[in-house]
Amino acid sequence: MKLPFFTKRTNEGKTFFGLFLKEKEGIGLLMKMEDTNVILVDQEKFTYSNGWEHLAEDIDELILKLEKRSKVQLHETIFFVYSHFIDEKTKEIKKPYLEKIKELVKSLNLKALGYIECYEAVIHYIEKKEELPLTAVLIELDHSNFSVFVYKRGGLTYSKVLAHTDNLIDDLLTSFLEIKGKFLLPSRIILYNSKDLDNEATEIVTYRWSEELFIQLPRVEIIKEHEIIQGLLAVFGQQFNNKITGVGFGEKEVQKEVLGFVIGGDVTEAKAPSTEKDTSSTQPRYSFSLVSNAIGFLLRRTAALPRILRKKLTVALGIIFIITGLFLNEYFFHKASLTLFLPSQTIKKDLTLTSDDLIIEATTKTADLTDSIPTSGKKDIGEKASGSVTIHNFDDKEKTFVKGDILETGGFKFSLDQEIKVASASVVTINGGLVKQPGKAKVSVTAHEIGPQSNLSTGKQFKISDFPTALYFGLNEGAFSGGTKREVKTVARKDMEDLKKSLQELAKKQKLDQIDIKKSSDRKTLPQLTEINMTEEKFDKELGEESDKLNLQSKVRATVYSYKEKELTEHVIRTLEKQLKKGFTLERDRLSYTVEGVTKKDNKISINIASQSKAIKELSTKDIAKQIRGKSADKLETLLKNNFKVQGFQLDIEPKLPILQNWMPFFGKNINLRISSL
Repeated sequence: MKLPFFTKRTNEGKTFFGLFLKEKEGIGLLMKMEDTNVILVDQEKFTYSNGWEHLAEDIDELILKLEKRSKVQLHETIFFVYSHFIDEKTKEIKKPYLEKIKELVKSLNLKALGYIECYEAVIHYIEKKEELPLTAVLIELDHSNFSVFVYKRGGLTYSKVLAHTDNLIDDLLTSFLEIKGKFLLPSRIILYNSKDLDNEATEIVTYRWSEELFIQLPRVEIIKEHEIIQGLLAVFGQQFNNKITGVGFGEKEVQKEVLGFVIGGDVTEAKAPSTEKDTSSTQPRYSFSLVSNAIGFLLRRTAALPRILRKKLTVALGIIFIITGLFLNEYFFHKASLTLFLPSQTIKKDLTLTSDDLIIEATTKTADLTDSIPTSGKKDIGEKASGSVTIHNFDDKEKTFVKGDILETGGFKFSLDQEIKVASASVVTINGGLVKQPGKAKVSVTAHEIGPQSNLSTGKQFKISDFPTALYFGLNEGAFSGGTKREVKTVARKDMEDLKKSLQELAKKQKLDQIDIKKSSDRKTLPQLTEINMTEEKFDKELGEESDKLNLQSKVRATVYSYKEKELTEHVIRTLEKQLKKGFTLERDRLSYTVEGVTKKDNKISINIASQSKAIKELSTKDIAKQIRGKSADKLETLLKNNFKVQGFQLDIEPKLPILQNWMPFFGKNINLRISSL
């Protein structure tokens, strides 16, 4: 991150133009200063019309849109960029991109304030949200480049910019192989860009990572675009409110230059490379300015001295100046970051915490839910066959047959549709002989069962109830018709029971989204205790009713139990610390736990937990800093191994000068010492 020197003035209500540039697209941000905060007034996303070739034209159109909507003119501009735009050695924007930025600044009459790297905004956002130093692997994805940053307890231990291919896992392995064997990666991975990264997150979670890279399977989080923008605004506001006043050298003030170009003027002549590290402190600038002015004053005073004295005094002043410069450089700029990897102890412990140990809250919400399932019941529907039967009576008496009397033939049963009287039999003479003629009567009948099987043909003889066929029987003189049958689906009792269970499962799946568990806190739920109650159940069909589908509406009352994760981890840490060996201290960022089981009895909740962490040898960083300051980097390994039993270390010395790179700083305040384990 690099911001220029600002002049002191009232900034309330001041507007800024933020330009978030990526490889293929960008975002324009209209920002406003309110109190000490920078707020987002408007934003506009845009895609480059022809890469970076016509970037000025694309941004000109973007500014016109923002100015038209806001009725304000945009002039002062801050650039937000991904890390692959930055040269790793010079820490400046790479020349091809810088030339394009200078071109658009000049052609659009903008005032460049500086640039901010996106990953710093992400770190600021996460640490402010979690109120803890960051320990994670940050992965910044762009179209054809990606950057990896490894943070441990708020300190950057590794960074790398690489080309991005279609295989993210291969890309990450290329980077992680540089780390393999030096230290283990944090088990938290954070992805971000402006697109949906669910597929990338799934690839990382499902890949079988080597135990030489991660101590446990990493979990993956995705930072959304609006969260990145929130972080960018916060970092910009913080830097702007910590503004510095520029200090001139000698009688003529040096022109202020930002991003390699001068605000309000043409590009300045090339300057000698500076070895000074960017810092928000103005003290080094004042110190060098005062020394320079003082030496200039003394040199002017010695002009009147004899030549030999002038020569000696000049040499003396030169030596003083060199010594003073070396001292100031050593005091302010010569710095070292040293991470020590110490012997470790793995601690595992199963424990049980109850609602007496933790504050477990129950949150309840009622919702109307609807679900449906296909019906599984079956039944036959159709029509009964009908026709006419002529009843024959051979009895000497008149016979009355009542409605509903049964007629049967070939296993098919029919019943009389109405009561009928059949005359008695009579004797008649035929061809000189006596013949007994039955009484007859025609009556309509209907089959007992539905279906076409009762559609009988003509000439069937029917037995009537239990009456003897010698006296009474029926004959159909015409065929029967009208019998039909088909199978339909109906509502079964099992369908109703299954639908109730299905609706309960649906309620369980939706409970966490529908019930607010205080999202601003670090509360975790106990799904094993979730209670689902259903009331006012209403089916849209009755039992046995014909239907292909059954619907159920019900009021669902879901109760979810949750605990505060920070409170639980403190209990776990206190338990694990009891098992520490003498001289060891627990690494909190290596703590992991799983909830193995949850029970509830008599309103008392018990949580069974399996926990694990690492402990490292306890050392005094002050004692170490005293012994290593001013020591040769070549002798550092031997000193650390012999005196402190260090298993490994990682050293970074600034500035990157040949002489200083081989020596530790002489001032303990300039040694940033961190303790970790392999």
